[in-house]
Amino acid sequence: MDNQEEKSKRERVRERLLQSMPKGGHVAEIGVWEGGFSRKILEICRPDMLHLIDPWLYQPEFGNTGFGRKKNEFLMEQKYLDVVAAFRDNAAVKVHRATSEDALNALPDGSLDWVYIDANHNEPFIGNDVGLCLRKVKPNGIIAGDDFNWMTEASGAPVKRAVEAAVAALGDKASLRLMANQYIITLKRA
Repeated sequence: MDNQEEKSKRERVRERLLQSMPKGGHVAEIGVWEGGFSRKILEICRPDMLHLIDPWLYQPEFGNTGFGRKKNEFLMEQKYLDVVAAFRDNAAVKVHRATSEDALNALPDGSLDWVYIDANHNEPFIGNDVGLCLRKVKPNGIIAGDDFNWMTEASGAPVKRAVEAAVAALGDKASLRLMANQYIITLKRA
């Protein structure tokens, strides 16, 4: 079995997404978890600066997420330490142990070429992340992310709603493209 066959469909789609993204530049990944996708961003896109943003915080009120499952309660600190260790010697990586709101607000507006969001998919968090990213990416930047069709019994498809609302509000200044469950908002504001 070759390497492509061993990869999940999600991994293959996310690699295809990365191959379509700009190379170099300043990038942020919101929702890092164990850093696996961070490694792919570095390998495929070779950013000049990669901001890894995650609070690595157990939040039991979000039991429908990895960071809210009881089995992960005592793993968050270790996940953070593992990510720090993995990227310690890479000057192009800055690890932000903070909420996306705090970390993004610390970055200058218009300073990022693109952002990838795979963080808290619940409302209002996903909408807030997309809104903050609209300020932080360049006028012709990209906001991409995972789990476009993620569903909950309580709130339906919050990622889809937040992404579609942002694109609708931007009108002809943005376009939305899907790659399976990945979304890519291309901004056209310049």
